[in-house]
Amino acid sequence: MLKQICIIFFFFIHVHGFAQENLRSDFLNQIFNTISDDPIKCSSEIPDWTYRKLREVLKTEGSGFSAKGKIGKCDISKEERKFLFDLIENTKIKAVSDFGSRLSESSKEDKTKIANMEGGQIFTFSEPVFFRDSSMVLFFQYRYCGSKCAEGRWSIYFKDSGEWNECLVLLSMVS
Repeated sequence: MLKQICIIFFFFIHVHGFAQENLRSDFLNQIFNTISDDPIKCSSEIPDWTYRKLREVLKTEGSGFSAKGKIGKCDISKEERKFLFDLIENTKIKAVSDFGSRLSESSKEDKTKIANMEGGQIFTFSEPVFFRDSSMVLFFQYRYCGSKCAEGRWSIYFKDSGEWNECLVLLSMVS
């Protein structure tokens, strides 16, 4: 009997992990498809200052939020705000730098070329953080295109009719 319970438990964990990986792949593919069909140059580090800024926004109720589209679907509760704050505060969300053939980690030469305004761009993406029964996701994306050219945002997306839609920008950065 104990053996059967263990098998069922491990099967459930495996199925749940597989479902999470499918959600992650589905979400990231949708984001990457909006950028390029070619491999995207990316960084493996989320800048520390973006975590600091997001923590400030999340701990100051009513600050930093910019609604997009269907506003009602993206209202986040105090509990969700605390969950996201604790996640940012205690365990930094890692950057996505390996995603099959879709991403290519940028080299020092790439960074130097872009910093000298010789063209190109480097993206930084966070691992998507799913919450609210996996119908919402926190995601960071940042585009560096030169010493005076960058933009990024921490956003909330929700899934509607099979598509992920950005509906709340928690923090936006432009230089």
